[in-house]
Formats: sequence, C-alpha cells, structure tokens
Amino acid sequence: MLHHIKHHGFEVEEPRLIFSGNKTHVHPIQGLIEHRPYDHALVQSGFTRSVRLGIVCPRAETQALQSFLSQISQTHPPAQTERDYLVDFPGFQGAYGLPIEIPEPGSSGWVSCPEPSSNDPQAGSLELASLINRSVETLDASCKPSVTLIFIPHRWQHLRGFRTDEERFDLHDFVKAFCVQRGVATQFLEEHTLSLNQKCRIWWWLSLAFYAKSLMTPWVLDGLDSDTAFVGLGFSIDHLAERGRHVVLGCSHIYSARGEGLQYRLSKIDNPIIRRSNPFMPEEDAQKLGETIRQLFFESRGKLPRRVVIHKRTPFIQSERAGLLSGLSGVEQIELLEIQIDDALRYVASAQRSDGKIYENNYPVRRGSTIKLDDHTALAWVHGSTDANNPRFTYFQGKRRIPAPLYIKRHAGCSDLIMIAEEIIGLSKMNWNSFDLYTKMPATVNSSNEIARIGSLLQRFGAASYDYRLFI
Repeated sequence: MLHHIKHHGFEVEEPRLIFSGNKTHVHPIQGLIEHRPYDHALVQSGFTRSVRLGIVCPRAETQALQSFLSQISQTHPPAQTERDYLVDFPGFQGAYGLPIEIPEPGSSGWVSCPEPSSNDPQAGSLELASLINRSVETLDASCKPSVTLIFIPHRWQHLRGFRTDEERFDLHDFVKAFCVQRGVATQFLEEHTLSLNQKCRIWWWLSLAFYAKSLMTPWVLDGLDSDTAFVGLGFSIDHLAERGRHVVLGCSHIYSARGEGLQYRLSKIDNPIIRRSNPFMPEEDAQKLGETIRQLFFESRGKLPRRVVIHKRTPFIQSERAGLLSGLSGVEQIELLEIQIDDALRYVASAQRSDGKIYENNYPVRRGSTIKLDDHTALAWVHGSTDANNPRFTYFQGKRRIPAPLYIKRHAGCSDLIMIAEEIIGLSKMNWNSFDLYTKMPATVNSSNEIARIGSLLQRFGAASYDYRLFI
C-alpha cells in the first residue's frame, strides 16, 4: 500500500544581485551584460584602467597558450544545449567594460618556467613547485600583474602531488599558499582546457576568474539585513602533524549582507576535540573565535553587528556553543546553524490536478522550497528547478539527477525560518569563482574547508587576514 507523507513549507523567491548603479538582476551573466559590474564606477573614474595578466608557462607551450589567450577578445556563442542559460560571450571588454592586457612572450610579463629535472613524482613535484614559485616571484618583482596565470601541460600531470605515510603534497595548494602570503592572485590553467569545444562557457568562467581575482567586485547580494555578519567555519586536519597542532580553522567573514568585505582569518586550534574524525573547538578556542568576529566586524563597520549567523557543516558541540556565545557578548542575536547536504533524501516534485489527484510533474523540487521538520530542523532546496531565468521555461542547473536538500539544524538562535532560508539561498549566489546561477551550499561554507586546507600551509596565523579571492 502506498503512503504519502505531507510536509508543509514555503518557497523562497530567487535572490537578486546588485550590479552597477544599484541595478538588480537574478541572473549573474545577464545582469553583468545589461548593467556592468558592481564596481564599474571605478573604471569610469579612471581608478582602475585594466586587468593585467602575468603568465607562467613552460617554453614548449608558449605558442599554443598565446593563441588560446587571444580568444578572450572574441565573441563566442553558446552551444545549442546551453542556450537555456548562457548568452554570447562578447569579449572581455564587452562583458566587463574594462580592457585586459595580455603580455607578449619574451616580455617581462611572460615568464618561461623551466622544466623539472626529475621525473619522479615525489622529487619532481617538489622541484616543480619551487620552479613555479620562483617564476611567480620574478613576475611580481618585474611588473606586478593583477592576476598570474599558471599553465600546467599534460606532461606535468604526474607531478601534481604525491602522498606517502609521512607526507601529503599538492602542487596547487602549495603554490596557492606561497602566493597568498605575498598577496599574489593566481589562476591555474590545464592544457586540456585549450581543446574543449565549449568556448563560450570556458571564456565566461575564465574571464570572471580574471576579473574577481584582480580584487574587483562583479556583483553583490540584494535584500538582506545590513547589520548581520555571516560567518562560515571550515577545518583542515593534518593527520601527520604533531598532535594538538594539527587542526587549522578557516573562518570566513562576510561583513555585510551584500557580501562585501569578504575576508578569511586563519588560526590553529590549540587543543582540538576529535569526534568521528571531525574536529571541534574547545570552549577557549571558540571564545577567541567569537571575539575575533566582533573585532573584524567592528574594524570594518565601526560598530558591532546586531546579529551574527555562523554556518558550519558539523554540529556545534556544547563547548563550541558556550565559547561562541561568550566571545560574542554584546551581540543581540546569535544563530548557530549546522548545514549539510542530505544525500539520503531524494524528493520529486508533484502537482495536483483539478480532480484532486497528485501526479509527478517531471521536474525536481523547486529551488527555494523549504520544509520545517520540527522546532530545530528544516530542509531547504538550494539545488532545484526554477523559472527565475525565464518565466516561460523551467531551468534545472546541471540537468542531471534528483537534487538533495540541505539539512539545517539550529543549535542556538531564534530567527524566523523564512529569514534563515532566504539568507542561505541568497548566499548560494555569492561564489565569484563561478557563473552558475548558484552553488549547492551557501558561500559561507562552500569554500571554507578548501581554504582551510590551503591555509594550513601558510606560515602566518592569528592577526593576518586574507582576501578570499587569493585562495580561489
């Protein structure tokens, strides 16, 4: 016998993004084309004149990379299968209203990275990382580009990293960490990208990386409380390090509800609590974190936030709750929210006919749908179908599989569920490393674990804050 379980909930509208002149749009690409980037006034005032690329590339691939980069000024139409979302890429200046400078091979802005002498994955990876870092230093000293493009050919793939019983090494993370400490923004480009047919998609995504990593702001978020600070907590565990010094906390701070002022503060947890391989903070570390959040918001805004919302992927244990609430004393409202993707739950959308019978409507659950399970837990579909792009058509990002909802559990706080859902859905559109309509998790937690992983390689912790665009 077939049983139906009925849930009552609501649907959050697709959040809008703000572009130049405070014009808004739900679609990041269409908003950019119609209104220009959020900080376009800097270009008009002459404060920012161009985006300048620096290139690190092995000599053998110089011509191929130069030919590929010349395409950034051309128009690229989307494939027929992508026209439900993508529009023509009009060239970099046409998209951003700002020229891009690409250096010529042999100039000070183009460094030929030497080949590693060792082909051994372990010795060769370490040598290659050193060669790339020296090339980056040369570029930074000679011309200080806005973004440094690092090209990785096929033949270097086996040198991307290694893992032994004593060490884990990742070329990408090691180079990123080296560059973050020097304030150098980087973009890795692998050789296989040059031969892909989806030129429109490639250039939209790559151009956004160049623009955002130049510390420019393509869009910000509309409609959330400006006196709320959003914080995402991510952890990185180095299982090979000395016990008690092997967990790094990556703490992302969004100072305003628009997503402006995004910074990362990295610190080591002195005495981590490990439960089921997951790290948690003792009360003292959690209190320090709360105090840091207050300090960073005050330094940015000149006042304390009225409300602080903290997101992380694991539960808030008692020591974390007590420490954070103590460290955030003086803040009126504090929300501690556990957010996970619940892969075990797969709902399909249905509709009701005029005769009262229920039928499947052949589309996933609508994006923004939120269901209250009890006083402390809810489900929210960040990933789902939407007609926000075009009211005449239903769009489902990725076009594959039944989307899983986010499982949201409140460990402290009293904010209305509608507000919490609107914030999470909105923050899913604040990833400046992608032109997708949204990511499957809010920006607060979407990259915190990854950034904590790279941050674990940094030599400086504590007072130093980093712009998150240096990590992506």
